[in-house]
Amino acid sequence: MKQTSTSRIVRLDPATGLSCLFRPLPKSKVRPTLDVEYRPKHGGLTLRFSAREALGMPEQTLLLTLLELAQEHYAVASRSAVVIDRYTQGIGQDLWRALHESQIAADGETLYIRTSWRELAGRCGSQGGRSQQLREAQLRRLCEVVVWEKADDAQRSFRQSRLVSVVHGSDLRLHLAVNCRLAGAVMGSLYAQVSLTERQMLATDTAQAMHAFLSTTLRPGRSVPIGIDTLMHRLWSDAADGIPEGTLRARRKAVRDSLEAIGALPSWTVAWLRPGIAEIQRSKGSAEVRARRSQSPASAIPDKGGSTALVPATAEHFDATRFLVGVADSPRAGTMDNEPMDYRQRGDEQNPSKNNEMATLEAAVLI
Repeated sequence: MKQTSTSRIVRLDPATGLSCLFRPLPKSKVRPTLDVEYRPKHGGLTLRFSAREALGMPEQTLLLTLLELAQEHYAVASRSAVVIDRYTQGIGQDLWRALHESQIAADGETLYIRTSWRELAGRCGSQGGRSQQLREAQLRRLCEVVVWEKADDAQRSFRQSRLVSVVHGSDLRLHLAVNCRLAGAVMGSLYAQVSLTERQMLATDTAQAMHAFLSTTLRPGRSVPIGIDTLMHRLWSDAADGIPEGTLRARRKAVRDSLEAIGALPSWTVAWLRPGIAEIQRSKGSAEVRARRSQSPASAIPDKGGSTALVPATAEHFDATRFLVGVADSPRAGTMDNEPMDYRQRGDEQNPSKNNEMATLEAAVLI
């Protein structure tokens, strides 16, 4: 399918983006299990993701690619051709059953995606060799994830479904559907904006993980000061559990290098307020080249007494560490408590009536 935008902006469900569903994983033959929970701080819908294998950056890239395809299909095809619900027949019914563990009467709706391994390889940015074998494993991991959605109501109602379902068709194509929450963001519910073009310009898993998180947290036109230690807590849930100092130094360097890489992207600016604290700004125009580039931590301006002078910050404040709480029954768990995402991360030009609804996340950065 022809690309409609060089920036490749993907609409992502904010709760999924703010969760720790995807993390940079160490190279190992055996992956840890997945048991991650997203719980809004002031109540609301709780999400829990579980599977026998944790998900890394390649799986996140594949999921974003599937959402990009769903977005394009929804934009150009009739609603009846792409929307799946419990009344759908044929292959759509097979996808619905697979998504909801044969609970055909489940409520909601999702989107039908039709693609091929070759198309996925081109969009994900890797072809040849073992790429299809690796992508098959990545898709299997996505399909194995069970999503629990629990409402904060008197009935404690909940819904269970898979993150992704797939059916191999007789036409040698892949037929897929995504979780209803993910599809809802594509169809116009609350969503964040993640650029696949920018993601593919980042060379490391750490940089890609930070980019996806910051894209979910920070809508275009906003800025936020945040600390390296805050981002370390976000990326590695074991950051405070007696990790060797050498490992912590390596992680701190990886985060600092990732911020520099993100700051080099046309739509982002990273300025160091002082060593260990950076102000991150996301511009509205994806093609806008900003004059102020990423600065070195050592370039923070010293005052006459030799101490570091802070660059004035004019931004909302956010501290991700206050949202991280370990889940006791999981060896690699992470829980994020966050403010309710009661805004739509859409461009002001597209939705001028939504400007007043876009609340900012407010908290002091942990220094």
